[in-house]
Amino acid sequence: MAFLTNYCLEYVLIAVLLSGGCLVGCEKGAWKNSLDSPDQLGMAVVDALNRKDIEKLNRLRVQREEYLDWMWPAFPASRPPNNFPGDFAWANLNKKCNIGMKKWIARYGGHSLRFVDIRFEKPTETYDGFQLLRGTVLTLQNAASRPPGSEIQEMKILGSVVVKDNSYKLLSYED
Repeated sequence: MAFLTNYCLEYVLIAVLLSGGCLVGCEKGAWKNSLDSPDQLGMAVVDALNRKDIEKLNRLRVQREEYLDWMWPAFPASRPPNNFPGDFAWANLNKKCNIGMKKWIARYGGHSLRFVDIRFEKPTETYDGFQLLRGTVLTLQNAASRPPGSEIQEMKILGSVVVKDNSYKLLSYED
């Protein structure tokens, strides 16, 4: 009987390890589609706009599971006295993002934009396990302008940027 129990435990442990999971107290792995710097994030947004790639714009932002599992519990609105449900907060954020992505693709998609800079005009907010870089301003050049690169635009099309484990993702798009 002890042999059977040990065999079952070994099987469960191997299955958990192969699935990338853990039994107790394990931290989740790096989050998908995060980038190494705000500049990389800005360049990726510009590339997606130039390609009119709404799927890529979506991948550059925090996804539902990430938001609900580790971001939402850190926000004061998730706790008393507010106790807003995470699904309610996500639905509102997701709706705003979807409107914003469509709007910015329609306005700037396919325009041969070139990334110049990304900066943050508001103070950084620190939460348990992550930070929010706020007041995002994306500076771009229109590569098709005459003389080349003469048209520079500062755009406030992005919401906050999330920093977690020295990796960066968008929290949202402005609508």
